[in-house]
This record gives sequence, structure tokens and C-alpha cells, in this order.
Amino acid sequence: CGAHVIGTASPANADRARGFGAHQVLDPRSLGFEEALEPVDLLFDTVGGELLARSAAVLHHGGQVVSVAEQPPDGTDAAYFVVEPNRAQLVELARLVDGGKLRPVIDSVFPLAQARAAFERSMARDKIGKVVLRVVDE
Repeated sequence: CGAHVIGTASPANADRARGFGAHQVLDPRSLGFEEALEPVDLLFDTVGGELLARSAAVLHHGGQVVSVAEQPPDGTDAAYFVVEPNRAQLVELARLVDGGKLRPVIDSVFPLAQARAAFERSMARDKIGKVVLRVVDE
């Protein structure tokens, strides 16, 4: 599609971000990263909070923010959506994973009996990837 993808990751995870397709990786904790970037057309946010508030400053005039974490700040052309299960989409995702075209990142897997621990892990700041709750033992 010709897009130049800029990701944010800690220095320890920069190579991981490049492995997912980022051409450039910035440390979101560094002060002033907003000034270091040329304006962007699209900002896709999965974190929210202070990073989302700071990132809105890098939007090009007419650019848009899309967030799955929280409602973007007022004054930006933004879309916020909550992902809802859809059987057809889940079947398609499974097909893409099985075919090796989609590589989910799994942080950890917990049995159903440890649902509380799984939830706590899902909220951890150092989590990388999805936390999976295993309903049936194999």
C-alpha cells in the first residue's frame, strides 16, 4: 500500500516492532518525540492514556486517529471502536492464522481456574501480546 509505518516501542522491543512491519520505531517514553516526527495521516492507537493524548499532536491537517483503547481527545478527527465478536470474522481470522498469514503474539496462557490472574496480567504494563484464557484442557 506504500505506507511508511512508524511504531512505538521501548528500545528492548524495537526489533520486535520492526518484525511486525514498522519502518521506524520511536521510544514513546522519550520526551519530545512529537516534535521529532513529520505530521502523519493516520494514527492507530492500542494503548490510550498519556501516549494517545501526546500522539494526537503529530497528526497532519486532515489526519485521523483510530483508537481501540479509549475515546481520542476532543478536537481530533477520530474514530473509537470497541471490538465485538463476529463469527464470520473469527472464522476468517482462524483461517489466516492457520495459513501463516497472521501471526498473533501470545504473552501468556492461563487455565480458566486462574481467570483472575489472567485479568491481572492483561492489565500489566510490561505485557507484550495477548493474554489467553484456556477454557478446556487438552
